[in-house]
Amino acid sequence: MAVAAQTFSRTNFREFAHTRDVIRTNYVDHVFSNSPALAIFANQTLGNFGGVRLKGVGHRTQEGGFSIIQPVILGAHAGAGRQTGPFDTHNVSPDDNTRYSEANWRFYQHGLAVSEHDLGINKGDAAISSFLDQQTKQVMRAASDLVATDIYSTTSPATALTALPSLIGANTTVQGLAGGTFVQFNSRGLSAVGTAPAAVTFTSGAFSAVGIEDMRTLYNNASEGTIGPNVILTSYGTHERYEGRLQPAERFMGAVPTADGSFMALAFKSTPVLPDRKCADGDMFMLLAGEDGISFISLSGFDFDFGPFKPSSNQNVMVSPLRLTCQLVIANRQYSSNRMTGITD
Repeated sequence: MAVAAQTFSRTNFREFAHTRDVIRTNYVDHVFSNSPALAIFANQTLGNFGGVRLKGVGHRTQEGGFSIIQPVILGAHAGAGRQTGPFDTHNVSPDDNTRYSEANWRFYQHGLAVSEHDLGINKGDAAISSFLDQQTKQVMRAASDLVATDIYSTTSPATALTALPSLIGANTTVQGLAGGTFVQFNSRGLSAVGTAPAAVTFTSGAFSAVGIEDMRTLYNNASEGTIGPNVILTSYGTHERYEGRLQPAERFMGAVPTADGSFMALAFKSTPVLPDRKCADGDMFMLLAGEDGISFISLSGFDFDFGPFKPSSNQNVMVSPLRLTCQLVIANRQYSSNRMTGITD
């Protein structure tokens, strides 16, 4: 004999939604601070990692849109010139040196589930708030951990966001722009400026022998005039290798004070060097986080935001979905960011 599906009886979830939203606000900094990359790109603050100067620089929100269109400037405008005098003609010809990359949205989710039994054993507002507190934190932490992993991944599925190793490369195609076709759309790696895209190398070696020298090259190759990296991300192993090469005085003189007044972050050319457990050992990324470099763009309303509570059709459960629609994009690979791999002791 068939039995009708049982649905959740309570339909007024406003008090739960209010509690969840208050808790979410309190946990935003905490759940993202496990990874400096995630704190820079997915959040509005950098927590305890680098002070206020990096606050929100890598994060943008887009209102609607089928995809993300990123203008990429591939050379200087050719219309500039000298005049013979004040009555000489000026250039009126357009110069098309901008191309556009297109990045498709990527979707992440989790669910904050509450059952009738949970509510039954957590009587009273304080008990329910405590229960939702733990559930909200765990849901946000699990989703953010997955995003942080994907930021550094070299083997991401097609449904993941475009990772840093893919964004920063040479002679490859990323988000619709081919480095082999557009020579200016290639990272310089550790090679001499002007090296053909197919010959650019990103491989370093023993840090004790070439580490500091390669960091200089990496930084300079990611710079153009006053444009350059504003954060350096690496593994804990390489962070320790770098710290080990510094003299005691340099560790403090070059350090970047964090929010708690300590010297957790080292610096290179006044740029904070931050260790991230999501970064593979032997990798180092020098990034310009922000609109002129690498940006984490989220869709408005789907930026680690919870949807309304909704009852399950055949369970005594209500679920509030955590939703993130996002993508990592790069403005120009040539002089906004750089990376090196293969770092050993």
